[in-house]
Amino acid sequence: MSSDSAFDASQHLTKLGSKKLSQFIEKTGPIDIPRRYGDDLLLGLARIIVGQQLSNQAAASIWRRLETAYPQRSRLLVALADVATPNTGLSASKQRTLGQIMGLGDEWILRISKLDAEQRSQMLLNVWGIGPWSVAMWELFVLGHQDQWSDNDLILRRVSEELAADAGSDRIMLIAAASPFRSYLALYAWRLNDSLKASRE
Repeated sequence: MSSDSAFDASQHLTKLGSKKLSQFIEKTGPIDIPRRYGDDLLLGLARIIVGQQLSNQAAASIWRRLETAYPQRSRLLVALADVATPNTGLSASKQRTLGQIMGLGDEWILRISKLDAEQRSQMLLNVWGIGPWSVAMWELFVLGHQDQWSDNDLILRRVSEELAADAGSDRIMLIAAASPFRSYLALYAWRLNDSLKASRE
């Protein structure tokens, strides 16, 4: 059963003026925010760093390899912290960022999670290699916040352009009108993109 927030979001988003979006929501139904990267605050952020500029499939493959090689959390943290860890499949820049956040550790990320949204974002953006996309994905898929949007995500940008054109609206205005449920708009946009992609294959 979907949560009340998922239902409220589906109702709100059908009123944005896009017939394409409304029909897709009616077909799909309410969807809850998945904890795609688990509920471990530090490793969730690490998984997002791994996934930067990679397909979901490639990122998942790299992460599975790491978990297989280092099944204990403590050993995985050490491996991620060491830029010299072999056969990770990660670029030097990602290894550098992972080394930094592992060095900052669990207490740091827990403290950040308790700040308000603007402070959380600023603290994370202060870390080399973490940008707005990574912050938004952590807020959405680890903390489960319902009003996140990333304009740095190419799929979200493209699908929101299509939905705005369908609604006869400005794209930025349509996204703003989706608040306080922009996370759900993102989830539907990704699913809509997957649906259209599958229909073309």
